[in-house]
Amino acid sequence: MSGKLNIISKHISYAEAVKSQTANRFGIENIPTKKDIKNMKHIAKNIFEPVRRDVANGKPLFISSFFRSESLNAICGGSITSQHCKGEAMDIDADYFGNCRNRDVFEFIRDNLAFDQLVWEFGDDKNPAWVHVSLSKKNRREVLKSIRKGSKIQYYKI
Repeated sequence: MSGKLNIISKHISYAEAVKSQTANRFGIENIPTKKDIKNMKHIAKNIFEPVRRDVANGKPLFISSFFRSESLNAICGGSITSQHCKGEAMDIDADYFGNCRNRDVFEFIRDNLAFDQLVWEFGDDKNPAWVHVSLSKKNRREVLKSIRKGSKIQYYKI
């Protein structure tokens, strides 16, 4: 991969966007289409970069999951309608580097940016374990919280 396809945004490389230990472990190719890359660039520009600039004060943020091929998504137990498979979703874990908190990321996106889904992923009432966000043409502004009940995950509107 070369040129502009090698860069998703100012602070996200193609390699970072498709990196997956699970894909490596299972020998799965995690390769987005050109349309997926276009979507990835769109969410990076309109969600990730503003969050990095305005919430993390320009410091690094960890993306725990970005693009997932359908095969990878199935192994991970992801939804069959997961927007990760279209390059329209990412999971941000701001706590990883400690430059800001996941709660700050969640609240900034909710209050300032266009989005399709925004999910407070697990954690507790003070801070999510990570933030799932998607951006698509629909942009329903759906705000959810995920909770584990036994072996199942439930989502509640908040």
